[in-house]
Amino acid sequence: MTTTSPFDSTYDLIVLGSGCAALTAALRAATAGLSVLICEKTSLLGGTSAMSAGGIWVPANHLAQRAGLEDNLDDALRYIAGATPEGWDETPSWKAMLAAGPPMLELIETHTPLRFRLTNEPDPFPAVPGSRPKGRMLSPLPLSRLAAGRFAFRVRGSTLPEPFTYHEVLETDLYHRPLSTTFKLLPRLIKRTLTLSAGKGVALMTGLVRGCVDAGCQIVRQARSTELLLEHGRVTGAKIEWRGRSYEAKATHGVLIATGGFEWNPEMMDQYLPGPLAFLGGPRSLTGDGQLMAARAGAELSRMDQATFTPAIPKRYRGAVHGMPVPYHGEANVILINQHGQRFTDELVSNIGELINRRDPETGQMLHLPAHVVTDASYLPKMPLIRLLQRLSPGWLTKAPTIEALATKIGIEPDALAATVARYNALCATGVDSDFGRGSTKAQQAADKRKSGGLAPIVKPPFVAIRFNRSIMSTKGGPRTDEHGRALRADGSVIEGLYCAGASMANPLGTRGISPGTTLGPFMSWGYLCADDIVRRAAQTAQAKPIT
Repeated sequence: MTTTSPFDSTYDLIVLGSGCAALTAALRAATAGLSVLICEKTSLLGGTSAMSAGGIWVPANHLAQRAGLEDNLDDALRYIAGATPEGWDETPSWKAMLAAGPPMLELIETHTPLRFRLTNEPDPFPAVPGSRPKGRMLSPLPLSRLAAGRFAFRVRGSTLPEPFTYHEVLETDLYHRPLSTTFKLLPRLIKRTLTLSAGKGVALMTGLVRGCVDAGCQIVRQARSTELLLEHGRVTGAKIEWRGRSYEAKATHGVLIATGGFEWNPEMMDQYLPGPLAFLGGPRSLTGDGQLMAARAGAELSRMDQATFTPAIPKRYRGAVHGMPVPYHGEANVILINQHGQRFTDELVSNIGELINRRDPETGQMLHLPAHVVTDASYLPKMPLIRLLQRLSPGWLTKAPTIEALATKIGIEPDALAATVARYNALCATGVDSDFGRGSTKAQQAADKRKSGGLAPIVKPPFVAIRFNRSIMSTKGGPRTDEHGRALRADGSVIEGLYCAGASMANPLGTRGISPGTTLGPFMSWGYLCADDIVRRAAQTAQAKPIT
């Protein structure tokens, strides 16, 4: 008896991975009439994107236009140029990414059951030319898992509370008052539970899966890509391990690597992102497969020291401890201290993760780590999730009857920490943080109920310290690409047939979040522009064929 496999056919495009960049690219190609094979390494679809909060940053989008909010891509480009770190210039990639965003969002709302709503979040650098107070940040509305059809229970779940939408988390006080907030929203939550509906990243990926299925994509799970196929320097497919056998899947017009990051690969982490780590937020399957395959095919890896660093607390996920992104440093009676017991920042500053990852330019050593949140007994009653989940990570949270005893327990010089707390308490008495300006950015935090801001003294025993080392939601390094998403060699030449997107590419924005949603939004835009180039080249090839 002859048996067939999904890899016996030749496809126009092979997509490796099933996160938001991968499925956006697949959707763009398939709705243009190309045949698409999607290979997912694990049994579950959606990758880190499904585990995310689901917010996306898309300037000049049609929803903002419909709401009467003025925006344009030129201003968005000026904003990116002014908000990224000094000396960071990826203008061709920024232009291409921004141009892809609006049609990407329209494509998804046209060809999937997903519907999005704007949030009230501003760009966090309001003084930068081109910023907007609203209109660029949006997130999906709830969607039933049943929308994914036969893949309904094969979309990856999240560490975040799935029934709540991104909007509800921002607009309510869920993390401080989970029970009362749940009770307040109970009617809609019951309806979502009965209809198997979810918000945030689960909704995003459920809708994208449905769109890809309806567009005719072939989706194969537990299909691990191990090597790219090369003919005369061009990528023509990939070797795939599936059901105990190895196959050679062929692609006529391109292979897109969107397999995610490398945060669960200890060797790569030691090489590119060494230093203290707290929790990792993505699936444990993220071991840098795409980066390694591309490098073996001749691609130059770049931006490998970039990642989305996000404060996170421990959460059990599929039998192991992962990180759930929660800004637990944003309370009024909290300070952040470094290894010397000294406060080193406005605790509410944007991009706290980037600051935590900062290194000494001469030695390469971490400047602030190991770091701790320091607070007092009034903190834990306000943070029930911390109280509940700290048991999952023994030693993560420490208590002591005095500041000096707390310092000793966490390896800090007691007099130094006592002086730091005394200084902060004195500032609280004045109501002005003259050291770091905390409170001056309060307007930027107004839409986020997870942070209370303000200044309150640390006086009530027992005193508490919580480790505040780097937590990574996604690495952001990989093959360097041109503005069409094509992988490049070290000499700048293009590897024909090889495209990279999402966490598997050298990200043009890097670590710095220039707004909420600047992980997923650019990932999806980049997936779209990769597929757009493939669609264009396929059309040119078809036109060039002689008529027989």
